[in-house]
Formats: sequence, structure tokens, C-alpha cells
Amino acid sequence: MMALSIQKRACSRACAPTLVLLHGWGYHASAWPESWLQGLSRTYDLLLVDLPGHGDDGCDNREDAKLQKLDDWLLQLGNYLPAQYSLLGWSIGGQVAVRLAQQQAGRVTSLVAIASNLSFVQRHDWPHGMPPQVLQNFQTAFAQSANKTLQRFCALQAQGSLDSLAMTKLLRTQVHCRDSLGMGLDWLAQLDLRADWQQLTCAKKLLLAEQDGLVPVAALAPIRCHSRADKEVEMVTGSHAVAWQAAAAERDWLLPTVTTFLEQSHV
Repeated sequence: MMALSIQKRACSRACAPTLVLLHGWGYHASAWPESWLQGLSRTYDLLLVDLPGHGDDGCDNREDAKLQKLDDWLLQLGNYLPAQYSLLGWSIGGQVAVRLAQQQAGRVTSLVAIASNLSFVQRHDWPHGMPPQVLQNFQTAFAQSANKTLQRFCALQAQGSLDSLAMTKLLRTQVHCRDSLGMGLDWLAQLDLRADWQQLTCAKKLLLAEQDGLVPVAALAPIRCHSRADKEVEMVTGSHAVAWQAAAAERDWLLPTVTTFLEQSHV
């Protein structure tokens, strides 16, 4: 059994609903913008979860890169969570959130995924992702020089930001390099959530970023084809690191979209 690494931020009001936050690849539970955590904790009890092999999570076995191991971890996480909760995930965290919501049908009140693709890599019937060879090359580079590759990854996430250099520097303060991050790359190659997304009955929203260097803008229309309604998928301005980009702006354009959707889902 894998140990769970979860940080809690309690809401000031009693009986607040629970919101589970799942971060992106290379990051850790508390790497979300602080202004977001403060804003969300006014309404929700926050559970900040380290993905397997990330942050303070104890998993470091590459054998755990199999999807069955991820599902075992999700089952363990689901057993820990309250009877009803909402999900907020970024990048691979959004993909993991979709998989969790499918497994925990009936318990998830609402789900928001940011800068997540239903399949991160291209497939014979899904050209709207990263070419598999590119991901394989990245995996090789990470195995040879983990920290250097992770630093380059931050620069890729920052592409499309108004000040990409400043954003890259910010992101590099948030990542947490561990050899076990390789399992997350394996999951990115395996996860295909098109059917899961389509079958979800909870309130859900997928927010794609216009200047994203990792999730193609062309994925918008085909993802909508796998949705129950067009409004479930929305395009917003920003890079792959859109949450940090919006939080750093004079006026955050993304957090209000997230909070409004979550609050309406609880009405």
C-alpha cells in the first residue's frame, strides 16, 4: 500500500465542502499559487495531494508506473476522501482527476481540469497531442539528467506568457526534482481519458489555454465531441502555466472562472 501525502487547509466556516487539488508533473501539493489557495479556502476545505512519486509522496519504484498502480493509489485516495467532494487538477493532475471521478462516480460533485488533454500523446485516432517520439526523447533526457530536463520543462510551460523569462524563474522555484517523477511520464504516455470524460455525469469543466505549448489548441473541437455539452470545454488566454500567469496579473482572469463554476455546481 502506498502512503498518501496530503496537506490540509481548513475553511474558516463550519461544514465547508471539500475541494481536492491535484498538481502537475514535476510539482508538489502546495505548489499552487498562494492567492488561489487563499481564495479557495474561503469557501472550501482544501486537500492538497502529492501525486505518486512527487513532493513528499513515498513512492519511488518505477514498477509503480503501470496504470494499475495508479488506480490502486486512486482507490486508496478515494477511501480517504469524504463522501462528497470536488476536484481541481492541472495538467496531468487534471487527467488524474478525471480518472478518479470516473472511479468515484456519485461522490464527485464537480471537476475542473486546467491545461489537460484527454490524451497527452498522439494516437492513431487522436492527432491532437504530443508525438510519442517527442515524449520518449523527453523521458530519455530526464533519465540522463533529471534536474536539467525539469528546468527546461519549466521554460516550455512558460511559453506564451507575457514575460516568459520571469514565469520560467517562478516555475523553477515550484518544481521538486525526484527520480521517481519518471513514473508520471509513463502515465502521460498511457492515459487515454476520452471515454472516461464522456461518461462522467458530474458537473465538469476543462479549461484549455490559447498559448499552451503542450496541449494543442486544435484539441478543443475534438474534446467537445467527447463532451456532453460544448460549455464543458472552454478556451482561456494564457500559457500551460496559466494559473500562475493569471495569479501574477493585476487582475486574475482565471480563478473567478474556476470558483464561479464550482460554486454553481453546489447550488
